[in-house]
Amino acid sequence: MEKLLGQRIKELRNHYNMGVKEFAQRCGLSHVAIFHLENGRTVKPHKSSLYRIANMFGTTVEWLLYSKGEMLPNGTKEISIYEQQISNQWKEEAYQELKNKNLMMEKEIERLWKMINHFTNPVVL
Repeated sequence: MEKLLGQRIKELRNHYNMGVKEFAQRCGLSHVAIFHLENGRTVKPHKSSLYRIANMFGTTVEWLLYSKGEMLPNGTKEISIYEQQISNQWKEEAYQELKNKNLMMEKEIERLWKMINHFTNPVVL
């Protein structure tokens, strides 16, 4: 019987001797997402999720989905701390960008409320 996607993800995770949380963290997904993939609860995973797993752990999306080819066509990939730092740096940059946009929106909302109050409050002479 052919292995399912979840079984192949679990096989890959076990090959690198990682728990679900560490595996998920390294590929930038939640541990719940990995748990659902492994247990077949996610029927149609996002392509981006599969690409993240494949790129981080040295496999291919074709192997993950269809078991085509070898699990690790280029051998076991060294998962370095440097790659994790790059991933964390990207997340921090994205967080800061969202935070800055949020501050701008808050200022704009405050400005709009002042305008609304100016036009809705009666002027006392």
